[in-house]
Amino acid sequence: MFPRITPRQVLAWAVLATLIPMSATTLAAQDAEAQFRKSCMSCHTIGAGRKVGPDLKGLGQRRPHEWSSKFIQMPSAQLDGGDATAAALLREFNGTRMPDLGVTAAEAQALLKLIDDYTAAGKTLGSAAIARAATPADIRQGQQLFMGLTRFASGAPACLSCHNAQGLGGFGGGRLGPDLTGASGRLGVGLVPAIENPAFPTMQGVFQKTPLTADEAFQVGSFIKSLAAQPPARTDMAFPVLGIVGLVSGMLLAGRLGRRRFRGLRKNLKPRA
Repeated sequence: MFPRITPRQVLAWAVLATLIPMSATTLAAQDAEAQFRKSCMSCHTIGAGRKVGPDLKGLGQRRPHEWSSKFIQMPSAQLDGGDATAAALLREFNGTRMPDLGVTAAEAQALLKLIDDYTAAGKTLGSAAIARAATPADIRQGQQLFMGLTRFASGAPACLSCHNAQGLGGFGGGRLGPDLTGASGRLGVGLVPAIENPAFPTMQGVFQKTPLTADEAFQVGSFIKSLAAQPPARTDMAFPVLGIVGLVSGMLLAGRLGRRRFRGLRKNLKPRA
Protein backbone atom coordinates (compact mmCIF):
# COMPACT_ATOMS: atom_id res chain seq x y z
CA MET A 1 0.00 0.00 0.00
CA PHE A 2 1.33 3.47 -0.91
CA PRO A 3 1.76 5.96 1.93
CA ARG A 4 -0.90 8.61 2.16
CA ILE A 5 0.21 12.04 0.90
CA THR A 6 -1.32 14.96 2.70
CA PRO A 7 -2.12 18.32 1.10
CA ARG A 8 0.48 19.94 3.36
CA GLN A 9 3.22 17.69 1.91
CA VAL A 10 2.14 18.49 -1.64
CA LEU A 11 2.31 22.21 -0.86
CA ALA A 12 5.77 21.84 0.72
CA TRP A 13 7.11 20.00 -2.35
CA ALA A 14 5.68 22.65 -4.65
CA VAL A 15 7.36 25.45 -2.71
CA LEU A 16 10.66 23.54 -2.63
CA ALA A 17 10.51 22.93 -6.39
CA THR A 18 10.05 26.67 -6.91
CA LEU A 19 12.84 27.75 -4.58
CA ILE A 20 15.58 25.39 -5.82
CA PRO A 21 15.88 26.96 -9.33
CA MET A 22 15.75 30.44 -7.78
CA SER A 23 18.58 29.66 -5.33
CA ALA A 24 20.65 28.09 -8.12
CA THR A 25 20.19 31.22 -10.24
CA THR A 26 21.20 33.47 -7.32
CA LEU A 27 24.26 31.33 -6.64
CA ALA A 28 25.26 31.46 -10.32
CA ALA A 29 24.94 35.26 -10.29
CA GLN A 30 27.10 35.49 -7.16
CA ASP A 31 29.72 33.23 -8.73
CA ALA A 32 29.76 35.33 -11.91
CA GLU A 33 30.18 38.56 -9.96
CA ALA A 34 32.99 37.03 -7.88
CA GLN A 35 34.74 35.91 -11.05
CA PHE A 36 34.32 39.34 -12.63
CA ARG A 37 35.90 40.96 -9.59
CA LYS A 38 38.73 38.43 -9.60
CA SER A 39 39.54 38.18 -13.31
CA CYS A 40 38.00 41.14 -15.14
CA MET A 41 37.84 44.20 -12.92
CA SER A 42 41.55 45.02 -13.24
CA CYS A 43 40.87 46.12 -16.81
CA HIS A 44 37.09 46.55 -17.18
CA THR A 45 34.04 48.03 -15.50
CA ILE A 46 30.33 47.64 -16.12
CA GLY A 47 28.94 51.13 -16.47
CA ALA A 48 31.72 53.03 -14.67
CA GLY A 49 33.87 53.93 -17.68
CA ARG A 50 36.94 52.73 -19.55
CA LYS A 51 40.08 51.44 -17.89
CA VAL A 52 42.78 49.37 -19.59
CA GLY A 53 39.98 47.87 -21.68
CA PRO A 54 36.50 49.02 -22.67
CA ASP A 55 33.51 49.62 -20.43
CA LEU A 56 31.39 46.47 -20.82
CA LYS A 57 28.04 48.17 -20.29
CA GLY A 58 25.78 47.30 -23.22
CA LEU A 59 28.20 44.69 -24.57
CA GLY A 60 25.29 42.48 -25.65
CA GLN A 61 23.98 45.35 -27.79
CA ARG A 62 27.35 45.97 -29.46
CA ARG A 63 28.53 42.41 -30.08
CA PRO A 64 26.81 39.06 -30.61
CA HIS A 65 27.04 36.83 -27.54
CA GLU A 66 28.61 34.08 -29.63
CA TRP A 67 31.55 36.32 -30.59
CA SER A 68 31.95 37.70 -27.06
CA SER A 69 31.89 34.22 -25.54
CA LYS A 70 34.68 33.02 -27.83
CA PHE A 71 36.74 36.13 -27.15
CA ILE A 72 36.37 35.82 -23.36
CA GLN A 73 37.42 32.17 -23.47
CA MET A 74 40.48 32.62 -25.72
CA PRO A 75 41.18 36.15 -26.92
CA SER A 76 44.49 35.10 -28.47
CA ALA A 77 42.65 32.98 -31.03
CA GLN A 78 40.73 36.03 -32.27
CA LEU A 79 43.67 38.43 -32.00
CA ASP A 80 46.11 36.15 -33.80
CA GLY A 81 43.53 34.74 -36.22
CA GLY A 82 42.90 38.00 -38.06
CA ASP A 83 39.46 38.75 -36.59
CA ALA A 84 38.55 42.28 -37.72
CA THR A 85 36.69 43.22 -34.52
CA ALA A 86 39.52 41.99 -32.30
CA ALA A 87 42.06 43.87 -34.43
CA ALA A 88 40.03 47.09 -34.11
CA LEU A 89 39.89 46.72 -30.32
CA LEU A 90 43.64 46.16 -30.23
CA ARG A 91 44.23 49.40 -32.14
CA GLU A 92 41.71 51.34 -30.04
CA PHE A 93 43.43 50.34 -26.78
CA ASN A 94 47.00 51.01 -27.87
CA GLY A 95 48.01 47.43 -28.51
CA THR A 96 47.04 46.16 -25.05
CA ARG A 97 46.17 42.47 -25.43
CA MET A 98 43.69 40.69 -23.23
CA PRO A 99 45.41 37.57 -21.82
CA ASP A 100 43.96 34.07 -21.98
CA LEU A 101 42.48 33.54 -18.51
CA GLY A 102 41.29 29.94 -18.88
CA VAL A 103 37.60 30.87 -18.77
CA THR A 104 35.26 28.01 -19.68
CA ALA A 105 32.26 28.30 -21.99
CA ALA A 106 29.84 28.09 -19.06
CA GLU A 107 31.76 30.78 -17.15
CA ALA A 108 31.79 33.03 -20.21
CA GLN A 109 28.02 32.70 -20.57
CA ALA A 110 27.56 33.50 -16.87
CA LEU A 111 29.75 36.62 -17.22
CA LEU A 112 27.80 37.77 -20.28
CA LYS A 113 24.53 37.33 -18.40
CA LEU A 114 25.97 39.34 -15.50
CA ILE A 115 26.89 42.15 -17.90
CA ASP A 116 23.41 42.07 -19.47
CA ASP A 117 21.71 42.11 -16.05
CA TYR A 118 23.80 45.03 -14.78
CA THR A 119 23.20 46.92 -18.01
CA ALA A 120 19.43 46.39 -17.86
CA ALA A 121 19.28 47.40 -14.19
CA GLY A 122 21.48 50.47 -14.67
CA LYS A 123 23.92 49.17 -12.05
CA THR A 124 27.68 49.65 -12.10
CA LEU A 125 30.51 47.34 -11.12
CA GLY A 126 34.06 48.60 -10.71
CA SER A 127 35.50 52.10 -10.83
CA ALA A 128 36.87 54.02 -13.79
CA ALA A 129 40.53 54.88 -14.13
CA ILE A 130 41.66 58.32 -12.95
CA ALA A 131 42.55 60.14 -16.15
CA ARG A 132 44.34 63.22 -14.78
CA ALA A 133 48.11 63.56 -14.64
CA ALA A 134 49.82 62.78 -11.35
CA THR A 135 50.98 65.75 -9.28
CA PRO A 136 54.03 65.91 -6.97
CA ALA A 137 51.57 65.67 -4.08
CA ASP A 138 50.19 62.41 -5.52
CA ILE A 139 53.70 60.99 -5.76
CA ARG A 140 54.59 62.00 -2.18
CA GLN A 141 51.36 60.55 -0.83
CA GLY A 142 51.93 57.37 -2.83
CA GLN A 143 55.38 56.99 -1.28
CA GLN A 144 53.91 57.49 2.20
CA LEU A 145 51.30 54.79 1.53
CA PHE A 146 53.89 52.45 -0.01
CA MET A 147 56.16 52.73 3.03
CA GLY A 148 53.34 52.52 5.58
CA LEU A 149 53.94 56.02 6.92
CA THR A 150 50.31 56.74 6.01
CA ARG A 151 47.74 53.98 6.54
CA PHE A 152 45.38 52.81 3.83
CA ALA A 153 41.76 53.66 4.60
CA SER A 154 40.79 49.98 4.68
CA GLY A 155 43.64 49.04 7.02
CA ALA A 156 45.44 47.08 4.29
CA PRO A 157 49.15 46.36 4.89
CA ALA A 158 51.76 48.66 3.39
CA CYS A 159 53.32 47.68 0.06
CA LEU A 160 56.69 47.69 1.84
CA SER A 161 55.63 44.55 3.71
CA CYS A 162 56.11 42.39 0.62
CA HIS A 163 57.84 44.56 -2.00
CA ASN A 164 61.03 46.52 -2.37
CA ALA A 165 61.62 49.55 -4.57
CA GLN A 166 64.44 51.93 -5.32
CA GLY A 167 65.10 54.75 -2.87
CA LEU A 168 63.37 53.31 0.20
CA GLY A 169 66.55 53.53 2.26
CA GLY A 170 67.48 51.57 5.37
CA PHE A 171 66.85 47.87 5.02
CA GLY A 172 64.50 48.38 2.05
CA GLY A 173 61.27 46.45 1.63
CA GLY A 174 60.10 42.86 1.75
CA ARG A 175 61.14 40.05 -0.56
CA LEU A 176 57.89 38.06 -0.77
CA GLY A 177 56.87 39.91 -3.94
CA PRO A 178 58.93 41.31 -6.81
CA ASP A 179 60.89 44.55 -6.72
CA LEU A 180 58.52 47.20 -8.10
CA THR A 181 61.11 49.68 -9.34
CA GLY A 182 60.51 48.72 -12.97
CA ALA A 183 56.85 47.70 -12.63
CA SER A 184 55.57 50.61 -14.73
CA GLY A 185 57.66 49.39 -17.66
CA ARG A 186 56.34 45.84 -17.29
CA LEU A 187 52.66 46.64 -16.74
CA GLY A 188 52.29 49.96 -18.56
CA VAL A 189 48.75 51.32 -18.35
CA GLY A 190 47.76 48.25 -16.35
CA LEU A 191 49.81 49.25 -13.31
CA VAL A 192 47.19 51.25 -11.40
CA PRO A 193 44.32 48.82 -12.18
CA ALA A 194 46.54 45.94 -11.02
CA ILE A 195 47.07 47.76 -7.71
CA GLU A 196 43.38 48.59 -7.26
CA ASN A 197 42.02 45.18 -8.33
CA PRO A 198 44.95 42.73 -8.23
CA ALA A 199 44.62 39.52 -10.20
CA PHE A 200 47.58 37.93 -8.38
CA PRO A 201 46.45 35.13 -6.00
CA THR A 202 48.66 36.22 -3.08
CA MET A 203 47.46 39.83 -3.29
CA GLN A 204 43.83 38.77 -3.70
CA GLY A 205 44.04 36.87 -0.43
CA VAL A 206 45.28 40.01 1.32
CA PHE A 207 43.23 42.75 -0.35
CA GLN A 208 39.90 40.99 -0.88
CA LYS A 209 38.63 42.26 2.48
CA THR A 210 40.79 45.39 2.62
CA PRO A 211 40.67 46.90 -0.89
CA LEU A 212 42.40 50.12 -1.82
CA THR A 213 40.40 53.11 -2.99
CA ALA A 214 40.80 54.37 -6.55
CA ASP A 215 42.69 57.43 -5.27
CA GLU A 216 45.07 55.33 -3.16
CA ALA A 217 45.83 53.00 -6.06
CA PHE A 218 46.44 56.01 -8.32
CA GLN A 219 48.82 57.59 -5.79
CA VAL A 220 50.81 54.38 -5.18
CA GLY A 221 50.98 53.81 -8.93
CA SER A 222 52.16 57.40 -9.44
CA PHE A 223 54.99 56.85 -6.96
CA ILE A 224 56.05 53.61 -8.68
CA LYS A 225 55.93 55.31 -12.10
CA SER A 226 58.14 58.12 -10.77
CA LEU A 227 60.87 55.59 -9.97
CA ALA A 228 61.41 54.94 -13.67
CA ALA A 229 62.61 58.54 -14.13
CA GLN A 230 65.18 58.30 -11.33
CA PRO A 231 68.84 57.38 -11.98
CA PRO A 232 69.89 53.86 -10.97
CA ALA A 233 70.41 53.56 -7.26
CA ARG A 234 74.00 53.65 -6.04
CA THR A 235 75.08 50.83 -3.83
CA ASP A 236 75.35 52.17 -0.29
CA MET A 237 78.50 50.63 1.21
CA ALA A 238 78.35 52.54 4.49
CA PHE A 239 76.19 50.00 6.32
CA PRO A 240 78.20 46.85 5.42
CA VAL A 241 81.52 48.65 6.07
CA LEU A 242 80.33 49.82 9.50
CA GLY A 243 79.12 46.31 10.22
CA ILE A 244 82.54 44.79 9.40
CA VAL A 245 84.36 47.44 11.44
CA GLY A 246 82.05 46.81 14.40
CA LEU A 247 82.52 43.05 14.13
CA VAL A 248 86.33 43.27 14.03
CA SER A 249 86.38 45.79 16.90
CA GLY A 250 84.14 43.57 18.99
CA MET A 251 86.36 40.53 18.36
CA LEU A 252 89.53 42.43 19.30
CA LEU A 253 87.95 43.79 22.46
CA ALA A 254 86.65 40.36 23.46
CA GLY A 255 90.10 38.84 22.87
CA ARG A 256 91.83 41.45 24.99
CA LEU A 257 89.40 41.07 27.88
CA GLY A 258 89.67 37.31 27.60
CA ARG A 259 93.46 37.38 27.89
CA ARG A 260 93.32 39.52 31.03
CA ARG A 261 90.84 37.17 32.61
CA PHE A 262 92.97 34.15 31.72
CA ARG A 263 96.08 35.73 33.24
CA GLY A 264 94.24 36.48 36.49
CA LEU A 265 93.02 32.90 36.65
CA ARG A 266 96.54 31.49 36.15
CA LYS A 267 97.86 33.77 38.85
CA ASN A 268 95.35 32.42 41.35
CA LEU A 269 96.19 28.84 40.43
CA LYS A 270 99.95 29.16 41.04
CA PRO A 271 101.09 27.42 44.26
CA ARG A 272 102.04 29.76 47.00
CA ALA A 273 105.42 29.34 48.72
